[in-house]
Amino acid sequence: MEKRYIPLFIMLGFIIILIITAFVAAVFGVPIIALDQSEISIASFDYWSLGHFLWGVGLFVIFFTFGWIIKNLTDSPKDPINEPEVRSFIIYWIIILIIAGLWEVVENTILHMVSIKVKFDSAANIITDIITWGIGGCVSWYMTDLMFLSDKYLRAYYLYGFMCLAMGIIIFVFFGFVTTNY
Repeated sequence: MEKRYIPLFIMLGFIIILIITAFVAAVFGVPIIALDQSEISIASFDYWSLGHFLWGVGLFVIFFTFGWIIKNLTDSPKDPINEPEVRSFIIYWIIILIIAGLWEVVENTILHMVSIKVKFDSAANIITDIITWGIGGCVSWYMTDLMFLSDKYLRAYYLYGFMCLAMGIIIFVFFGFVTTNY
């Protein structure tokens, strides 16, 4: 298997886990998608899910960028354009999953204690939120890896980043409006 396909296989596995989680939760009466404000944090997916995806995308880019800069400043690279090792990608992705898990703990304990969050997340929502962070990280991992193939992919990488940001804002605002106003 070519190493370039690793994030795609991980993402496929995570998408399958997301679907299974949502359907198992639905069997127990948990809504799959929050369509009104009372279902936020209970449904498997709510408009905050997009934010979790975007955090996965953004954090991977940030960790990869800082890691790449530090590696090239501290090591003696043969060629600064060398493709990074798969191990680095995996480490950054695992860090994202750890942060996602820690965020869910903080969100459902500390933020609840100080009344920033008014209700606890359901188990289905917590699982899908963490997996959504991981999927965002995989998408970013794949796009970052493509960036090293050719200059033509570099333009696609920046276009991808802009599209994620723009669509994230548009979709987040739309779902937030629909969920809280209907």
